[in-house]
Amino acid sequence: MKSSVLKRIVCMAITALILINSNLTLPVQADTNESSSASKFVTVGNKEMHIVLYGDLDQNGVAFADQSKETLVMLPALAVPSPNIYFKPLAEELDTEYNVVIIEPFGYGLSDMTETARTVENINSEVYDALEVLGIDTCTLLVHSISGVYGLNFVYAYPEKVNAFIAIDNTVYDEELSEALEMEQEYMLQAAEEFDQLRNTFDSIEEFEAAIASDPQKYGAELPDVIGYTYSEEDREEYYEAYANSSNQTIQNEILNMDENLESIKEVRFPNVLPVLTLISSENVQAMPAWETAHQDQLDFNSGNHELHIIVGNHYVWYTNINGVVQSILEWKNKY
Repeated sequence: MKSSVLKRIVCMAITALILINSNLTLPVQADTNESSSASKFVTVGNKEMHIVLYGDLDQNGVAFADQSKETLVMLPALAVPSPNIYFKPLAEELDTEYNVVIIEPFGYGLSDMTETARTVENINSEVYDALEVLGIDTCTLLVHSISGVYGLNFVYAYPEKVNAFIAIDNTVYDEELSEALEMEQEYMLQAAEEFDQLRNTFDSIEEFEAAIASDPQKYGAELPDVIGYTYSEEDREEYYEAYANSSNQTIQNEILNMDENLESIKEVRFPNVLPVLTLISSENVQAMPAWETAHQDQLDFNSGNHELHIIVGNHYVWYTNINGVVQSILEWKNKY
């Protein structure tokens, strides 16, 4: 694949992304809504992390009713403004089979920012601590894009936590992509810095959020366009709040650490005893044949525990083909 084509494809993917330890305590407040979900905050390292639960909740509406059901923990792509909003349609499709937990890492969504370096180790440690606060002993980990880098490291750092793994068009290490990814790292950082500058032209974050709400198209703040799904007014308000705070210093630090974090999975494969389902975008495969082979290299098909499927769609494949994604996940789940 020629470098110019690789750069163009990676640019398209990253542009889509932009357009979109101790003293752990449980929160005292959780807001529930009519879609059987609960929004709550957990304290990790003296900062508040936003977590959203989807599924059958107990009578208090703050925890899952059936604790024996498998928990599906979702981790987002790099720099998405609101992991909850972008994962929500998929979470609702899967919440009858799983207790679904969407984690908004520090710097994302409604979570606090942090000055702690956005290394693989720090990000995974924070995710682990959040799971401990929530009382989640084991889970199936679902990752998308860059969180595939963190997730692959997570299964080796905390193997006791992960029963199974689902990767949706996860970021992979490949020499052919290194030049293009370096260019896009610079592009993303520049875009985040420019967004920061724009935000600073307003007297307050509330004023900036109000401007976004009054003209979301002007600021590139339209909600995700998910075929067959309609977001609520409450979703819209949450998205605008998250969007106003996005591309912050925490996210910029994560972008700066992108190349080093990616190096951490060079020549690393999933454990062959771990059930792994990898779903990759047909558009990425068509544009970059190395996309498929690099994902194959992470898997051990001879183990009988690893599967790879190409799903028709783009990088955000559940936006346009949620049925294909859900069917693949449920068929795979029934095998284990």
